[in-house]
Amino acid sequence: MSMTPSPEIKATMLEFYRRVLAGEAEAANDLISRHPETVFIGSAGEWVDDQETLRSGTLPAGEGLLVGPAPVAFERGGIGWFADQPTWLFADGSKAEMRMSAVLVRDDPGWRIVHTHLSVAVPDDQCVMLQRRWKHGIPTDFAAGQPAS
Repeated sequence: MSMTPSPEIKATMLEFYRRVLAGEAEAANDLISRHPETVFIGSAGEWVDDQETLRSGTLPAGEGLLVGPAPVAFERGGIGWFADQPTWLFADGSKAEMRMSAVLVRDDPGWRIVHTHLSVAVPDDQCVMLQRRWKHGIPTDFAAGQPAS
């Protein structure tokens, strides 16, 4: 049995994006599974695997994900996945390019998210350089776009 494109999973994830961006935390939470195995992973140090913490976050309206140029979604039986290169829009109008993948299960009343991984799209060589700097406590002057001297 092969994976087939899933317009339903894609629609679920894009609706999740819409709800988060609109500041509709409770409505966004409705698209997240209540299975205890659910885990959301973000950038460094962000690993949320308990329901209370997962559902406790809120964002101001206008902050969240903007769909990328070519999101994809596939399913096989009662499980499927989604991948995208969205942009995170911050409340102040600044933006960051991201990478996202998600796993969804078919649940009552529809597809629900059981796993996401959302992280900043940083080239490997730059990521390694930044981690080395952080490990050794070397500050970076991000305002100027250059390492601190």
